[in-house]
Amino acid sequence: MQQEKPCEKVVFFCDGKKCCRYNDEAKNTLSDLISDCGLAEVVVLKKMKCQGICKKAPVFYLPNNDTYKKEVSSKKAKKIFEKYIAPEKRNSVE
Repeated sequence: MQQEKPCEKVVFFCDGKKCCRYNDEAKNTLSDLISDCGLAEVVVLKKMKCQGICKKAPVFYLPNNDTYKKEVSSKKAKKIFEKYIAPEKRNSVE
């Protein structure tokens, strides 16, 4: 029996009271890009508790780079994907 491989990358999104009002567009963009590039088995989006930086909502955290991204819009989500998640896919994402 083959063991399930752990995900190589995790992207956390704040699901606090303010962030959850604004993070749907960015979450959906990232999720679509991950699926479209065939990375669904190696990249996962997960909730995290409020990070206390609500003025900069929505907030995403990239643990592989120990980086917080604030005020993440759909456009910024695309840049996050290109730079941190799949830099080798940069030319295929438009």
